[in-house]
Amino acid sequence: MFRLIRMKPPHGWNAVAWELAIVTLGVVIALGAQQIVEALHDRSTAAQTRAEVSEELNSDLMSMLLRSRAEPCIERRLNELRALLLRWEQTGTFPTPTWVAQAPVIEVETSRYDSANSAGRLALLSGDEQYRAGALVNRIRQFNEWQFKERLLWGRLRGLQQGPQALSVTDKSELRTALQDASATDYEIRVVTAQTLPMARRYGFSPDPKGFRDLASQVWPGGKFTPSICSPIDTSPKEGNKRVLIPLPL
Repeated sequence: MFRLIRMKPPHGWNAVAWELAIVTLGVVIALGAQQIVEALHDRSTAAQTRAEVSEELNSDLMSMLLRSRAEPCIERRLNELRALLLRWEQTGTFPTPTWVAQAPVIEVETSRYDSANSAGRLALLSGDEQYRAGALVNRIRQFNEWQFKERLLWGRLRGLQQGPQALSVTDKSELRTALQDASATDYEIRVVTAQTLPMARRYGFSPDPKGFRDLASQVWPGGKFTPSICSPIDTSPKEGNKRVLIPLPL
């Protein structure tokens, strides 16, 4: 017959229990410390992400604000071009403009937001913060899309600088369409700007001129925002191009 052998630790079961308790406590402390370190790291990453995204969005909002300041010049030029086309329609000719120019394209950037989103760092922000940043980014992207669509339209409108003798009936129809589209696009830009800037203020964002100041001296003489479209329509191209430091003249 087999006899049941009872195992007994050298120092008794109490000692074993005490050692197991110490080991368990050590594991718990280690896990807790790791969680604290991870939480601190996540908090630091969230703060950095918040700062980077806010800086980028505030800079984009400054671009929208600058665009809104150019709207009186854009509206005046659109009205002048309407008058030219109307005169062409009524009389068969029009005084040739020398400086149609174009609405200013002030680019925006969402690369920091996109990078944070791709890396999953946006998830470290609160749900409310993610919603607010995302809502602004969507509107800023709309603004940018309208800007680039508008650039092509103004390129067509500058065809008026060739004068009525160089333009055909087909050109007249295409220029009328381009003017209508440019007016509609400008309206969309004004709407998205008028909606976005107040919404941004409610969300705790505001236009930051810092990025503009860093770039302005490379774009506008003296670092002052001087849209070329604000020059009179009879300005010479040489003088008109002096308002913007661009490598290729309009």
